[in-house]
Amino acid sequence: MEGTEGGSHGDIEEHYRFAAISHPLRQAILRLLADRGEADEGEIAAALDERRARIAYHLRVLVGRDALKAAARGRSRALYRWAPDARWARKLLEEDDEEEPQ
Repeated sequence: MEGTEGGSHGDIEEHYRFAAISHPLRQAILRLLADRGEADEGEIAAALDERRARIAYHLRVLVGRDALKAAARGRSRALYRWAPDARWARKLLEEDDEEEPQ
């Protein structure tokens, strides 16, 4: 039954989506890709001065929550870009930006 044990499926999904983009590094990845359009794991790691393994983990989380999508690029690394249905992520990211103190 929906809503009897802590909320509906939509509420749970919203919670996981918010959690996915609440991490500062994930926000930095999303902002970077908003500016660049697309980049591979190595380019993202270099731009953010982070280890590739750390970036890979956070990319998997963002892809898993449908904020990003990975596009195959031949036999080389995947390119990451915003998912077409990630309006929710853009909205949450903008709300977070508005809440930051100036």
